[in-house]
Parts: sequence; C-alpha cells; structure tokens
Amino acid sequence: MKKLGRVEQVTRDGNLIIICETPEASRIIGLTVYDEEMRRIGKIVDVIGRVEEPRIVVKLENLETASTVKPGTVYYYKPAPEKRPRRSGRRSGR
Repeated sequence: MKKLGRVEQVTRDGNLIIICETPEASRIIGLTVYDEEMRRIGKIVDVIGRVEEPRIVVKLENLETASTVKPGTVYYYKPAPEKRPRRSGRRSGR
C-alpha cells in the first residue's frame, strides 16, 4: 500500500478532495482507495489542480461515509501491477 494523501474537503456530492502526496498522480486514476484499517472506501476518478499541487477526486462507495470523514484523514492506494512488455516478432508453429 502507498500513501495517497490527506483529505482537504468533502464535496456536496460526497466525493473526497485529497491533497496528493504521491509522485505518480497521473497514473492512478481508477485505482481503489483504502483507509488506515485497509477497508476499501472508493475509487480515484480524477486528478485536478496544478501540476505542482495536484488534488485527487475520490468517489466513495458508500455516501454515508462522507459524513464521518474529517479533513486531514490519511488514505492509501494499492499500485497497479506493472505490465510486462510483449514480445515482438512472429512465433513459428513448426
């Protein structure tokens, strides 16, 4: 697990805006977000803001969770497995 960042605010729609603390902000859209007890809370749906100070938008799985989230809460994500490069060339079936 890697640290995603701290909650900056909760939107009216129940999404979380998180101050990004990972250098790979542009490659984490679609990954699952976890709390400190490794419970799944939602998915990363967007990266917004300036390149130097990106913010992560997380859509919560359960909107009731939004009322319990406090600014400063730390969340984590599990990095996607790296894809292995494909071999080039033809395979002979002989």
